[in-house]
Formats: sequence, C-alpha cells, structure tokens
Amino acid sequence: MREGMRFAGQKGVSTDALIDALAGDLRAAPATSVRRTLALAFAFGSAVSAAAMLWLLGLRPDMATAFATPAFWIKLMFPAGLALAGLIAVDRLGRPGAPAALGYGVGIGVIAVMALLAVLQLAMAPPEALRPLLLGHTIDHCTALIMLLALPIFTAGMYAMRQMAPVRLRRAGAAVGVAAGALSAAIYAIACDETALPFVTLWYGAGILLMGLLGALLGRPLLRW
Repeated sequence: MREGMRFAGQKGVSTDALIDALAGDLRAAPATSVRRTLALAFAFGSAVSAAAMLWLLGLRPDMATAFATPAFWIKLMFPAGLALAGLIAVDRLGRPGAPAALGYGVGIGVIAVMALLAVLQLAMAPPEALRPLLLGHTIDHCTALIMLLALPIFTAGMYAMRQMAPVRLRRAGAAVGVAAGALSAAIYAIACDETALPFVTLWYGAGILLMGLLGALLGRPLLRW
C-alpha cells in the first residue's frame, strides 16, 4: 500500500502500474478460514431451524421405532446427500475460478438414485397404493414447512457467501438455496412420518428446488460486490 501511495505521487505513472502496486499487498484468505466461516454460518442456521422444528412440530412419537427402519434412513439420506452437494458447490462458487462440477455431480447422482428407488417402489405397488405413495397425508404443508425452516439457514448462508468472492452470482445464490433447503428437509425429516420414497422425492425435492430458485433469484442483488 505504501508503494502504491508513492507511485500515486509520481508523474507519468500508468494506471496499470498503480493498480499493480495497490494490489501488491493483497493476500487471499486461506481456504480453511473460508470453510470455517461457511461451516459456522450453516451450523448456526441449522441450529435455529432445528429449534423451530422442535417448537412447531416436536419429534415423532415413534422415533425409536423409526430409527430401526431402512425407510427412515433412506428418506434422511436424500436431503443429506443434496445438502452435501449444495455445500460443496457453495464452497467452490464462493471462490473465483474454482470448479463446481463435483457439487453438481454429487447432486445429480443423489437425485438419480432416489428417483430410481421411487420408480421401483411405484412399479411394485398395487394400483390402489399409487395415490398414497405420491401424495401421502402431509402434502398440504410438507413443502411449505421445508421452505419455512430453510429461511434461517438460507439467511446465514447468504451472509457467509457475501464474505467470499463469488463471481457467478446466480449459481452461488442457487447453491446456497439448495444447501439450505436440503439441510431444512433433513431436519424436517426427523419430525415427518412420511416414508414413501415417491412422496419424499417429489415434495421434499420441491422444497429444495424452490429454495434453489429463490437463491438464484436473489443471488445477483444480494451477492454483488
């Protein structure tokens, strides 16, 4: 910085030389520091979301039994996998030039596996069971609650992303939205007693997708720097 000021006081110094001098003292933040900021932000938002879930819904009364069923864990792994994908993308998209393909790939893989399992369950079900498998009994509030519980996580995640240097603003906002929606869906899954894989794929997926769209919409105005 002192060098830059010295250049600024000299005649005939080019703009490029002045910019180079001013930038000479800049140092990139360590990746561990950036990731710590992200981890703290998403952990704080998730804690607020979990507290809100407990206050609004409470835990399932049959939680001990649910823990012993494969359906519960498969349902939980769907949003957990998408949360991982979203967080990887958030980490990469917050740094200029960092490739985000890994996050995209993990997300596509999780969706493909869950969709395949849902289709198999529908294919093996009798015709009269198709409607309950697709619509469940909480369709009137499932997606809305996932989005509501995602708001604290989304807010904290956008704040953390603003501390970084995203250049693909819509993608960065979408990644924050997907991560927030998926973490919220994982939290909501603990209280929800729906276990049909087609229902979880459609309506949990809808909440996560809508949060991703919200993030993409708000990414440019909120993340501009």
